[in-house]
Amino acid sequence: MTKPFAALNWQAMPGLPVRSPQAHKGSFGHVFAVGGGPGMGGALALASAAAYRVGTGLVTAVGHPSAIPYLAAHLPEATWRDWPATFGDLPDHAVLAVGPGLGQGLAAHDLLLEIGTLSCPQVWDADALNILARFGPKLLTTDALRLFTPHPGEAARLLGITVADVQADRIAAIVRLRARYGGYWVLKGHHSLLLGCAVRNLCILGNPGMATGGSGDVLTGLLAGLLAVGLDADRSLSLGVCLHARAGDIAAAEMGEASLLAGDILAAVPRALQELTQHHDGN
Repeated sequence: MTKPFAALNWQAMPGLPVRSPQAHKGSFGHVFAVGGGPGMGGALALASAAAYRVGTGLVTAVGHPSAIPYLAAHLPEATWRDWPATFGDLPDHAVLAVGPGLGQGLAAHDLLLEIGTLSCPQVWDADALNILARFGPKLLTTDALRLFTPHPGEAARLLGITVADVQADRIAAIVRLRARYGGYWVLKGHHSLLLGCAVRNLCILGNPGMATGGSGDVLTGLLAGLLAVGLDADRSLSLGVCLHARAGDIAAAEMGEASLLAGDILAAVPRALQELTQHHDGN
């Protein structure tokens, strides 16, 4: 009998770590957001901004030069690296957010071939997952801490089955994904499923308005940022998914589901965090 997935309680979620008065930006990690292929700079900007919104000290966007205007216009706080990039000089406490707007060209394949050999914590999404599906588990040559965030279509490609098969038994699908690739997983969708070492849950927050371009890029950045500020993988997974969903609910309550944009979810993240902090302070 398959063990059930328990619903997460938003108000019981752990908050962000308390900041020391002596802290500096180097105390809160460094996220490298890898993506931003031609025509997809917005995805990279959303993921980079999301990492900052959960407290990451430094964010560097790594992308095609055509993505620079997106970062310059929307996130001047981020630093930049052009493709082709190498990651041999990553600083301590680096976390990779891999996939937002990455594309599936030769440059993207080369990036993933190197990233699969790295030992730093990583979040994989979007075209990083599509490339992983093409290569299979052999792409991942180290035991790095990895969080994977597929939607049903990406999950189907990773397992070599149909989307209908995934949706018919989502629990079986996420269990198979972890067995095949290791790591920590969220299978996105209505009542997203989470599976890690100590996490076997579903998130009952969120709404259909979040089914919009860029929403997953925001989640990728949040997860990477939470790892960067020092949360372990299980806590990052639980808090990140619920924070993303709760921010989506806050934004939808203000403007309606049909009008919701990924940027609206991102803008609501600080309010969701404040809500969580206020609840903890009141108990």
